Amino acid sequence: MLKDSSDTPSDQRVLAALHTMIMDGTLQPGEKVSEVGVADMFGVSRTPARLALRALEVEGLIKKRQGRGFTVQEFNLGDIKHAYEVRGVLEGLGAATLARLGISDDIKDLLTSVIQDMDHALNDEMELADRITRYQDGNIAFHETIMRQCGNPYVSYAFDRMETLPLVKLGTVVFKDEKPEQELMRLRLGNMQHTLILDAIIRRDPQRAEAMMREHANQTLVYSALFSGDDP
Repeated sequence: MLKDSSDTPSDQRVLAALHTMIMDGTLQPGEKVSEVGVADMFGVSRTPARLALRALEVEGLIKKRQGRGFTVQEFNLGDIKHAYEVRGVLEGLGAATLARLGISDDIKDLLTSVIQDMDHALNDEMELADRITRYQDGNIAFHETIMRQCGNPYVSYAFDRMETLPLVKLGTVVFKDEKPEQELMRLRLGNMQHTLILDAIIRRDPQRAEAMMREHANQTLVYSALFSGDDP
């Protein structure tokens, strides 16, 4: 049963736990999951269970069945690799466009605040699952803001066509619970990259912003391959 000792909403803690179970193979491809089953599993009401399952469906990790409930999706690493290559190009283009056109004070302040909040989350004393959930919330906000507010609506339009593939959704965080300190270090490195990307955008250096964003985006692809035991 999930502990309820933090301010993190129950649906976010359930989502983080289910995400880990799918990634580490506890929930196998083809396995059925339901709102009632998840609620019983974690000792929560059906509302947070429903919200968590809806988020996993959007992320492409589960698929709605014709009847009730969902089925865990099977991963095709080849498709994910190809999608990440395209995502990296689109995110790089978004960062470069924002750098070239110039960033508004509101967007700059938002991205700065998001980076600071992720840094605080990684160095907080709250429960690990809550720290990762808070980091992922910030990571989503960082990547979504740059892609959606870059000044070229066709960047996000192109990305929306493939967003439902597993793990491709902007801001998805892969976290391996067996090595928490190593994983936290990796996320801290990722947040340092966020700072450098924002700096390049603020300095209106589109080439540097694009190169750094593409490098940053591809790190998840490399890690996904390592996580599965395949070569990146």
